[in-house]
Amino acid sequence: MRTFSICALTTLLIFSNDLFAQTETFTTKRVVNANTVAGRLRHPFAMVLGPDDSLWITERRGYIVRMNRFNGGKTQLLDIRNKVRFTTSFGSIKQDGMFGIALHPNLHEPGSNFVYTAYTYDSSGHRRVRIVRFTYNRATASLGSEVTLLGGIHGSDDHNAGKLVIGNFGTADVPDYKLIYTCGDRGANQFGNTCDSIESQYIPTYAQISAGNLRRYNGKILRLNLDGSIPSDNPDFGGIGRSHVYSIGHRNPQGLAFERDANNQLIPNGKLYSSEQGPATNDEVNIIYSGRNYGWPRVAGKQDNNWYKYYQWSNSGSCGSYPGECSSTQTNFGLTENSFPAMQHTNPIFDLYPGTPSGGTSCNWLTNPTLAPASIVYYPYTDKIPGWGKSLLISTLKTSSVYLLRLDASGESSKSVSDSVVRFFKEAQLNRYRDIVVANDGITFYLLTDSVGGTSGPSAGMDGGLTNRGSVVEYIYTGPLLSIETPGYTPIPGDRTFRMFPNPASTEVIIDAGRNVSKPVYYEVYDMLGRPVLKGKRDDTRFTLNITTFKKGVYSFKLYNGWDILIATEKLIVQ
Repeated sequence: MRTFSICALTTLLIFSNDLFAQTETFTTKRVVNANTVAGRLRHPFAMVLGPDDSLWITERRGYIVRMNRFNGGKTQLLDIRNKVRFTTSFGSIKQDGMFGIALHPNLHEPGSNFVYTAYTYDSSGHRRVRIVRFTYNRATASLGSEVTLLGGIHGSDDHNAGKLVIGNFGTADVPDYKLIYTCGDRGANQFGNTCDSIESQYIPTYAQISAGNLRRYNGKILRLNLDGSIPSDNPDFGGIGRSHVYSIGHRNPQGLAFERDANNQLIPNGKLYSSEQGPATNDEVNIIYSGRNYGWPRVAGKQDNNWYKYYQWSNSGSCGSYPGECSSTQTNFGLTENSFPAMQHTNPIFDLYPGTPSGGTSCNWLTNPTLAPASIVYYPYTDKIPGWGKSLLISTLKTSSVYLLRLDASGESSKSVSDSVVRFFKEAQLNRYRDIVVANDGITFYLLTDSVGGTSGPSAGMDGGLTNRGSVVEYIYTGPLLSIETPGYTPIPGDRTFRMFPNPASTEVIIDAGRNVSKPVYYEVYDMLGRPVLKGKRDDTRFTLNITTFKKGVYSFKLYNGWDILIATEKLIVQ
């Protein structure tokens, strides 16, 4: 696996407008929801695109809402404020509350109407985390029937990570869906949690799990069956016994995304990408493999024995007067990265800022050059924006930007340094981008913004003057596309028009459902007497129907989206 570092290049990308992408053009930023008390989101954390083509968003206080991405209208699906532990302090927020969200891949089908999330709760005065499942009732537009899949994970006011995704570990015909959840290191060994030890390298024993002691789940990525049980093929670390733990050695992995095909469908056993926030250096992009160790806290980023050293403040006797991650104590007396056996470490495929942070021992969280990646999305479309196919989009909390990381053909490494990473959607205004969603058209992008600038650590109480608080902002690509769908037809951003051509036809007809249509789509063809001639289901919104067996005449064609809503009726003439 090829890895490399780009300290100098990324510094230029952040501070030089000359290296911004010049060939890609986008519409001016549009704020989707109203800038009012009712319109703004309440400390949002995660966002996904639903099969109804709306945005499903978690809010840290304990809400899940569904937002119409065209007019910003909101529908509240869930309110569990009475269960969720969410901490605010002096205009800032801590890093607890409600976290990620994942929709069952077959949410539109009976028996699969499940939505998954996680949140911190109070357990005898201690923060704990639950991973839960709700049932979606489409008729009432609500989530209910909460089921706890896994509870008792140790929570914190810092570094809970908290992202959820579902992947297919089976085949396309016989899917085996698993739930992946990221557990952070609880902010241990730094700031207000300096006296807590980092658990990222410690493996939970069978006895601990049986006793309900899940403290050692922290600093791990977990893999669960959809009922919360432990998958039989989860790794067994050192013969201790299988648990929910899938990989170890993580700090705060807030980005999580599975590889997808050109139709934006999950690839069975596809690669799992994660973005992870580094300390004063070394933000990471990783491919997560079963049973691997990603190094934290002994290694940050690539194991290059560079500036970073691990010093265990929690065991130093002076943790109550923590001087900071860049202090001379840590840099002079900490353990070097080469003291950690290389055979136990998996390097990231991308490593940002591996060198000494600006300011040296005087650095602090707000001036460190790290980007604080908050989410990651796999961009699968090879026929849309030139040069973007099979890339990763990474939203950040510190740069008001999204970064495009181009992957090589294998998807196991980024391309050469000169064209591997480019920054987008950077404006003069300050925003913290929590999450990013790509619409089904492959050219419309939605960014989720924080409500406040201050969280935990040194930024507490320092709001920073955010521009779009608790918002969803939209950008639409307006440049040339790789695929011109029909001769003489130029796609227009936002065009969602249904088309059927040629018509009249004799052998086949092409159906184009238009952009931003929830999948799968269902079609029906009737003759002039109303008798059904053909019915079917497709996972793509552009497909061809063979009509060679149709008799000459006039037919009625109907198309329904993934929510059984009629979206088109067209007369088909067969000649």
